Amino acid sequence: MPETEGPAPRTEANAELVALLNATWFAADLPPQAQVRLASLARRYQASAGTTLLAEGQLANELGIVLSGRVSLRTLVPETGWITILTVEPGDVFGWSALVPPYRSTSTVVALQPVDVLALDGPGLRAALAADHDLAAALYPRVLQALARRLTATRLQMLDLFAR
Repeated sequence: MPETEGPAPRTEANAELVALLNATWFAADLPPQAQVRLASLARRYQASAGTTLLAEGQLANELGIVLSGRVSLRTLVPETGWITILTVEPGDVFGWSALVPPYRSTSTVVALQPVDVLALDGPGLRAALAADHDLAAALYPRVLQALARRLTATRLQMLDLFAR
């Protein structure tokens, strides 16, 4: 009997990851097969407050989804020091640079409090998006929505810097 291709069967661990994805604004309305595919690329981890999850300029190997806690996106401004561009709340993403060449982080991500993160493997996600246009069509608008919020927050931050 020939083997059939398709999404990996839902194991208990995979089903738990799908449930976690479904609890976020980022992945809640994705088609079930997209959630299963993302879950197959995911790992879950926790980090304590003050932990740097990603450093500006570093290779971004994962797209992170905050499940609980909060992280700050920071950048180093010459003669000013570190400024927070945005605080990422539960359900939102960080590490979008894992999807866009040259795959380098554009900010430093620091846990403001203990965080629970679902991290999607960057190279695997890029390959999945290139191979599955339905997945790409469902996921990229969500990434763009997160980026649009960051652009707005950065613009407001810049206005605040110039006001000083």
